[in-house]
Amino acid sequence: MGKDKDKKHELDTQHHDEIEDTKETCVEIDEETLFIVTQTFKALSEPTRVRILHLLAQKEHSVNEIAEKLSLLQTTVSHQLRFLKNLRLVKYRREGTTLYYSADDDHVMNMLQQTMHHARHH
Repeated sequence: MGKDKDKKHELDTQHHDEIEDTKETCVEIDEETLFIVTQTFKALSEPTRVRILHLLAQKEHSVNEIAEKLSLLQTTVSHQLRFLKNLRLVKYRREGTTLYYSADDDHVMNMLQQTMHHARHH
């Protein structure tokens, strides 16, 4: 029984240390972080932007390709891409006169994929 008691004490100590670590790291969110987090959730709260990000998670596309595949106006796509680019969620490369967009933030793309997985298996 002594081993079980020692193990329980060790787990209690680990749990206490984890709580203390959490207290230290969660004291306050700086304004810049708070702004970026809320803007990221704002970006993901709009269905057209989610559709665009989901498409770009698969491979890069031009504005015209995005508009065609998602049945959207080119101006709508351009507007949404500008919003996403300002948050550094998408990036682009130029080839001649054409801009090709792709996902630019693995963390947010992983979160989006996980959320979609959650929605499909809820």
